[in-house]
This record gives sequence, structure tokens and C-alpha cells, in this order.
Amino acid sequence: MAIKRPQPELLHHIPLRFVRNRVAGHGRKAVDHQIPLIPFIDFLIVLVIFLLMSFSASGELIAQQPTITMPAASNTEQIEISPVVAVDERVITLDGSRVADTQTLGATAQVDRIEPLIQGLEAEKRKWETIHPSEPFAGQVIVQADRNIDFRVVKKVMFSAAAAGYGNVSFAVNQREK
Repeated sequence: MAIKRPQPELLHHIPLRFVRNRVAGHGRKAVDHQIPLIPFIDFLIVLVIFLLMSFSASGELIAQQPTITMPAASNTEQIEISPVVAVDERVITLDGSRVADTQTLGATAQVDRIEPLIQGLEAEKRKWETIHPSEPFAGQVIVQADRNIDFRVVKKVMFSAAAAGYGNVSFAVNQREK
């Protein structure tokens, strides 16, 4: 018996032509398939437009929480990156983590320190001093308070911020047309 070159033998005895073509490899797609370029460019344009619309270079560093209705003001300044203390009808948060209850703080007229808030702000101050060892600490904090909150609660927040070394308190407001 002579040695011959291997070739596909499977299903060659079936008399149907389309089966023979499939077995012989004639039903394959081309290997050098071209990428549809126009849909790819459209996708990239949509992606770039989305990124440009979501990027804000105007200083909008904090997002308004849905539970807070901020007051409106016409004389405003751009804010800088600082810790954000949010005060709504139920809780007080520092950068999103809960530190106190608003209702328990509003029950007394005495100006008390909010110890968890002071501890959190002091931790933020230590982080800042570690990152910027040669710069003086500005002591800036942003208070984002609901306009219907009792001022006694806001006063306690400001007192606690000052006790932690944050003497520069800025209030987040909605900008009103002049």
C-alpha cells in the first residue's frame, strides 16, 4: 500500500452537492473580514460627546443630594476641593458617611460639639497635611444644608468644624441670576 497525502474523507460518500461543498471547506467565511469603520467612528464620537458633557471644569465639585433643598444666592464664588458636611432633615454626613442625627441635635439650644464630626474632620486634616507638608492648612469646609434646617443645628456644625481647625466655612447654594 502506498503512502498518500491526508485529505478529508468524512462524508464524501454522500451524493448531495451542498454536503460535499461544506466538507471540502467551500462554505467558510473569508478570514480577512474588514471591520465596519463608519459605525466604529460613530461610536467613538458618541463616547467623546458623553465624556465632554459629563466633565465639568467650572468647579461643580459636589452633587446636590436629593434630600436637600439648598437656598439660592446671587453673590457666589467658585468652591474648591474641601470636605463636605451635608445637613438634611434626618442626618448629618461628612463626605457621605453618617456622623449625627439632625433631630437630636436640634432638640437642645445649647451649642454642643459633634464629636464624630470633629474626629472625621481632624482625620481629613491629617490626610491633607500628609499630602501637602510644605503648604499652610487653609481650614476650608463646605456646609451643604437644607434651607428648612433649624439654625441651631447649623451653628453646632460650624462650632464643631471650628473646633477641628476648619475656620473657613463655605455654604453650598444654588446660583440665582443677578
